[in-house]
Amino acid sequence: AKGILVNITAGMDMAIGEFEEVGNTIKAFASENATVVVGTVIDPEMTDELRVTVVATGLGNALRHREKPIGLVAKSADGQVDYGKLKQPTVMRQKASNGGYTPQDDNNMDYYDIPAFLRRQAD
Repeated sequence: AKGILVNITAGMDMAIGEFEEVGNTIKAFASENATVVVGTVIDPEMTDELRVTVVATGLGNALRHREKPIGLVAKSADGQVDYGKLKQPTVMRQKASNGGYTPQDDNNMDYYDIPAFLRRQAD
């Protein structure tokens, strides 16, 4: 797990040593680079018992697919970069792959219709 959240609920009779023992036990089972956060809740109605809730995140990341590689700039047969398509902002050149907005007619779209933060990202 990459992240572990531990909640310890106990009564007023819980000692600090018990709290630390639970935290150290969880940390012993976690990987070295895991972030472990331990918190406590005092429930006055609980006596002589302890309830520990553990939430682990980042399990199975080794099986996760790698991110898609970044596309390269198209080059012509002689190895030179094709700058012909660069007159149009990148936002308008690339098609949305996740069902995002696709303009109907790129030629009629005004450059300033694209928000400034997107223009800065693309160019």
